[in-house]
Amino acid sequence: MKVKNMMPREKSYLLDELALERGHEVIRLPPYHYQYNAIELIWAQVKNEVAKKNNTFKMVDIERLTHEALDSVTIQDWEKCVRHAKSIQSQDYEREVHRDSILEPIILIILPGDSDSSDDDTDNDDD
Repeated sequence: MKVKNMMPREKSYLLDELALERGHEVIRLPPYHYQYNAIELIWAQVKNEVAKKNNTFKMVDIERLTHEALDSVTIQDWEKCVRHAKSIQSQDYEREVHRDSILEPIILIILPGDSDSSDDDTDNDDD
């Protein structure tokens, strides 16, 4: 327990400190939520373009097509993907807030004397 209490609450990374010294802030996305990351949408666009044009299946051609697809990504593509990722984040946040507002009032209190014994059920069976 002592070790756990001594550990810092947040991880500190040297890269974050170096970036901060140069006026940049590193932002980390939650793990396993690729949909919040605009680069994943861009990467899907690149892979789709390569797949459409790839008819030789040779690594040399795939590499060339990948470079061409990456070079064809525009500022507008990035803006669209960032807007989409932000929209998904907002929708998920609203859903989570709504879910919390529904689940929060549900509180179950079980007192030691309470039970659902079969004695209670047998009383109703006699009727």
